[in-house]
Order: sequence, then structure tokens, then C-alpha cells
Amino acid sequence: MSPPPSRIQRVQHVGLKVHDIEVAIAFYRDVLGFRVSDRYNPGDNPYGPHAICFMRCGNLHHAVSLVHFSKETEISSRPEMMLSPEVGLHHVAFEVGSKKELEDWANYIRAQGLELAMEPVVHSPANPEGDGTMGENRAFYFKDPSGNGIEIFCDMAEMDEDTNRVNDKWFRDRLERDGHAGEAADPPPAWKPGVSSMADAKERFGKK
Repeated sequence: MSPPPSRIQRVQHVGLKVHDIEVAIAFYRDVLGFRVSDRYNPGDNPYGPHAICFMRCGNLHHAVSLVHFSKETEISSRPEMMLSPEVGLHHVAFEVGSKKELEDWANYIRAQGLELAMEPVVHSPANPEGDGTMGENRAFYFKDPSGNGIEIFCDMAEMDEDTNRVNDKWFRDRLERDGHAGEAADPPPAWKPGVSSMADAKERFGKK
């Protein structure tokens, strides 16, 4: 197989199917602070029956596309979507600037009467605060009104392209930023093909 013609630069937006477009728009606008950039109705698009509300959180046209269908189409919310063994979206992640901002967001989401699907954690097998999972990011999770999983996160690990390991300087700087000694831990080892990155997580962290 030939290589791709260029490197993908980033993941830029996500399209989410929603069961009630007005409820969804209100949630992403009023709770998460997004703005509507454009919107069209079911039947307006000559290429399909769906409709989209394009919403942004920065200066690019959209970060979230809320996809919906006519009211005659019976679509219901799926509150257990994050844990159901089906093909489809598990969650979408939105980045904030710091640990303090993440904690403020967690308190804010709770104050809106929303249940956290997972309380704030550090996804790491190496960080002293880590939960045994991957990425080094600090995160918490909840759901939108249609059941789509949402993650708020900060501090996603920077990777060393040569070793395919978490960048050592980034890792130690982050430890110190969070109040730990820079030598309190080493970055997790690089993933090896055929080996689970969480092979010993149940034993080490007591996770089921």
C-alpha cells in the first residue's frame, strides 16, 4: 500500500447526530458557550435528508456539526451510548487551558444539574495521580441531551516522534506544574506492537 500524499494536520471538527435539534442547540450554546455559524433545515440539502447546525467555539466556522432529521423521523436519545457495545461515537473532547480551568468547568457542569459520567482524573500509568490509562491528560466526562459523550480535558501528552514515547521534558515540566517533583516518575514506556498498553493495569490500579 502506498503512503498517504501528506500528513493529516489535525482533527478539526466532529459531526454529532442529535434527537432534538432545539434542545441540542440550547445545550451547546447556553451550557458550553458555542455560537451558531450557519444552519439549514431538513429537506433543504439536495444531497440528503439530514440537516445541520454548524457551531463554533473559536474563530473557525465550526467545531461541532449538529446533524438532525425531520420530526417525522423517530430518533430518540441514547443515554447509555458511551458504554454500549455498538459501533459509533464514544465521546468528543473539548480542550481547556489548565488544571484550574478544568476544575472550574467540572464545578460549573455539576451546577447545571448534569451528572458526571467520570469525575476528574489523570489518564496516566506513570503520573502519581494517574488512573492507569493512557494520554497523560486530565479529564472528566458527561453527556449531551442525546447521550453523546463529552470530555473536557487539559494537558494532553506531547509525544517524541523518534521514540514514540511521551516527551520527557513535557512530562517532567507537567509534574512540577502540578506540584510534584520533576523526578517523581518517568514517562510511560513506548507502546510495542502486539502488547497491550494496559496489560498490568488491573493488578496495579485495581480497575475492573
